[in-house]
Amino acid sequence: MAGRKLKIAAKLNGSTILEVVVAMVIIVIVFGIAMMIFNNVVRMSLSAKKIRAQAILKETLQAAEQRSAVSGQSVTVGEFRIEEDVRPYNNEAYLSDIHLTAYDANAEKITELEKVIIKQ
Repeated sequence: MAGRKLKIAAKLNGSTILEVVVAMVIIVIVFGIAMMIFNNVVRMSLSAKKIRAQAILKETLQAAEQRSAVSGQSVTVGEFRIEEDVRPYNNEAYLSDIHLTAYDANAEKITELEKVIIKQ
């Protein structure tokens, strides 16, 4: 009995290194795709900064419509720099195309607004 060997009847199942590597590669690919989708959703979502910039652009557009002499200028309102670009619309003397763009402190474009107005 002392020299008798113990035999295990059941065979142990395990994964090979190749199966583990393939599974890890699949997980990394799925995770990478998920992160790209997440970044696109976060980048394109409406942030509070973008909503504030849109409100300021609308106010600036209303003020530009009320002025008799419309000119292209750049003003700073709060944390935003608003650039106003005014051009004639389709070579018509009484129509103007106003294009407003809001930039943050890092000179990154936040939002823009464009409207055709009638000159008085």
